[in-house]
Amino acid sequence: MTIDWSDPAWVAIAVAVGAALVSLGALVVAWRGLKWQKKAALAADRSANAAETATALQTLEAGRSARDAAPEGRVEWTLDRSRDRFTLRNTGTAIATGVSVGGPGVAQVGTQVPQDAAVRPGASVSFMMAGSLADRLPDEIEVTWHGHPDPVILPVPSRE
Repeated sequence: MTIDWSDPAWVAIAVAVGAALVSLGALVVAWRGLKWQKKAALAADRSANAAETATALQTLEAGRSARDAAPEGRVEWTLDRSRDRFTLRNTGTAIATGVSVGGPGVAQVGTQVPQDAAVRPGASVSFMMAGSLADRLPDEIEVTWHGHPDPVILPVPSRE
């Protein structure tokens, strides 16, 4: 039995294999691009937090004499939930710098968890936590910030 290479079926097979290789290449490029996008988004988030911290520190430095005459403000926190998105809000009257969220299990289920963020009074930072069969959602989180020696423990709200 001889193979007839002029048969249109062989041409169709060759074109299909070529198209599959091109599709595979496009998939690899898209996957790598997604990875780079995620890194860029995290870097932008860190940069924005650094800029907010710098602005807050400048504001604190500029208003130091006024604050010396007035009583210190307080930082207070609330944690709200919408599905897997959590919003940590500063309900106090002072700027919180160096805000970080942690605690047992948070690193395993958290995404975009605040680290060294600055949060003005009334402002918030958001992050995601999604449990799985391997790692369940923690019952509470720990919030730390500059000028407060002990972490504040906040209960994780139940799913809506």
